[in-house]
Amino acid sequence: MRHEPPDRYKLYHFRIDLLLGRGGTGVVYRAVDTQSGEIVAVKLFHANFFRNSAHVRELAKSVKRFKKFDHNNVVKIFDFVSGNEGHCLVEEYVDGPDLRWYIENRPWNLPERMVVVAQMCNGLQYIHDQGFVHHDIKPANILFTRKGVAKLTDYSLAREKLFNLLDTGLKEQVTPMYVPPEIIRGERATARSDIYSLGASFYLMFAGRVPFLVDSLQRLYECHLKVMPDHPSDVNPRCPRELGDIIMRMMNKEPDKRFENCDELRIRMSDIGRSRI
Repeated sequence: MRHEPPDRYKLYHFRIDLLLGRGGTGVVYRAVDTQSGEIVAVKLFHANFFRNSAHVRELAKSVKRFKKFDHNNVVKIFDFVSGNEGHCLVEEYVDGPDLRWYIENRPWNLPERMVVVAQMCNGLQYIHDQGFVHHDIKPANILFTRKGVAKLTDYSLAREKLFNLLDTGLKEQVTPMYVPPEIIRGERATARSDIYSLGASFYLMFAGRVPFLVDSLQRLYECHLKVMPDHPSDVNPRCPRELGDIIMRMMNKEPDKRFENCDELRIRMSDIGRSRI
């Protein structure tokens, strides 16, 4: 993977050496924490990401919970730094590519991809078990270590499942290709909303293209709301029919018709793995 030279070389007590990526919510750098000597990833949020000071306090409070997360398939969160230089999320640096790079560059290998699927299910189930909904599952937020371990990252949109206030701006923050229909409808997100987004990511992984080939945001939202994508096995004959059926269920328009949780999903996926590997 190629990375750009950074547009800055210092941020708080972090010495920056690489720009890892840019997204709708911020810019991510590789840096050295000069206080600990550790290599970390630092996400500097765009100035307009936070709606108000209450939003900043909400994320800072959540980060206190995130710092306790400990799972092999979830990126470790170290700190939230806020001050004159901006608001930053400090996390574990993962030394490999993201899922999109994997899909575009790794040769087709069904057993290997099923292992990745299991890791993604395990990581997302762990986040849900801690009482959170991720809200922004997509290929760019699934990273690999050099040893092939998949890790879920980017907690900037994560909310507690029992969060009482509906975030009316969430639709604009979630990546459009992976946004669940209930978010577009203005409903509260649940763990099954993450399963929809994971299904859209699996669609790309096994069909070889995104679920909806459209040229406008309005049309994309209409598809999420009303149109089922082509069956993955019809798009890519190498995708087993039963695997395609699972992905289609993950992307059902009605949350209650999707899998109840990621453990159930992982078990169904493992059935396919046992029958073919």
